[in-house]
Amino acid sequence: MRILVVHSCQINAFPPVRNLIEILLRNNHNITVITRDDSGVYLKENPNLKYIVLPEGATGKITAGLAYIKKLKILRETVEKEMENCDLLWTTTDSTVRDLGKLVFKYKHVMQMMELIEDIPLIPGLPYIQSNLKQYAKKAYKVVVPEYNRAHIQKTWWDLEKVPSVLPNKMTMPEIDAVPEDIQKIILEIKNEKRKILLYQGVFLSDRDLDLYAQTAEKLKDEYCLYIMGRDMPYRRELCDKYPHIKYIPFIKPPFHLLVTQLAYVGLLPYKAAKSQHYSILNALYCAPNKIYEYAACGLPMIGSDVPGLTYPFSVNDIGYICKEKKVEEVIKIIRLIENRYDELVSNCLKFYDKTDMDNIVEEILR
Repeated sequence: MRILVVHSCQINAFPPVRNLIEILLRNNHNITVITRDDSGVYLKENPNLKYIVLPEGATGKITAGLAYIKKLKILRETVEKEMENCDLLWTTTDSTVRDLGKLVFKYKHVMQMMELIEDIPLIPGLPYIQSNLKQYAKKAYKVVVPEYNRAHIQKTWWDLEKVPSVLPNKMTMPEIDAVPEDIQKIILEIKNEKRKILLYQGVFLSDRDLDLYAQTAEKLKDEYCLYIMGRDMPYRRELCDKYPHIKYIPFIKPPFHLLVTQLAYVGLLPYKAAKSQHYSILNALYCAPNKIYEYAACGLPMIGSDVPGLTYPFSVNDIGYICKEKKVEEVIKIIRLIENRYDELVSNCLKFYDKTDMDNIVEEILR
């Protein structure tokens, strides 16, 4: 099949998009990708891949507004041109659908949602007029979400005839060849750490709750340390100012970040219900983090918050422990349980990672 994948953001910030492209290529589809960064998504040269990078917008209120209009025009013209030779349009995010607008109605359209969201502003930063994402979902060939509960919530919000398809945010463990020198230095520094590492990797938004683990690491400072890895954001700076012992690793382009992940002892999934950006307050409760698969692929037992998106995979697959009480003593108790069962939990994590057949799920969506 000839598929146009449109991602109107930077791919290196969305590992599930990179993974989708890899799956489609692995199954011999001809893929054209339209995106806004030239990271190459760590894809080897492939004769079935055409990669189009669109220009970023300008900054400043007036120039940014004009640049946004121009950006939409270029995006839509590029999509129309490429769809002359494609069978299916696959959009990856809510903002991508918003940016394409009613143009998607012309094509067989798979509408993928990375976050749990009912609607987004028609113009970024202006919440008064909404995009009406529902209209695009109702006419899409398939709607795709990353988690079971989210599928039923989106069906209800948007009054869909069918429950959306569930495509987990599982990434493929890549073969990593040449490692950039700056990343080699980071890895060497971590390897020299004598203590066991509690690791959080991802974004630093208001629906993440890392204070408890910073306090725990401080309490167990002779045995454990807390590393956090991701793009710099206000909450990250607030954390590190409050807890100077935290070790911060700036964003590392995927998949090189996994070289850090595999050096940790425990992976953290700290979520709480909170309004974050334009996402629903339910987004964190029914979280679908790709990091759960990243941790699992690296054999890291996990500690997660008591939210529905984590309690189910934890209980069914025995990949770690849910922290039901927000107390340092509770986290220490869980760490001791993990220590006592470490090899068993590592094995369970690897089994959990292996059992999800992403290729089959994607092919089922395309049928």
